[in-house]
Amino acid sequence: MTATLEQTPTAILTDLDLLQEAAEALREADALRDAMRASDTRLRHLCRQYGQATRVWGFQPHHLRRACEARGLL
Repeated sequence: MTATLEQTPTAILTDLDLLQEAAEALREADALRDAMRASDTRLRHLCRQYGQATRVWGFQPHHLRRACEARGLL
């Protein structure tokens, strides 16, 4: 088993250990970026739908948040 930064902060890690740790962090960052992109796309779609339903154009995610907060949904 190789040491990780979280498990043994004082251990001397080899360059391969560090690269493996970096690869794991990069994979996690990529997954989070993809999830954020999907969330942004969903919110843009909901903004358009809400704008059409209320006949108010130019809705942004912060507008939806305020509408949800005003109705006690958040």
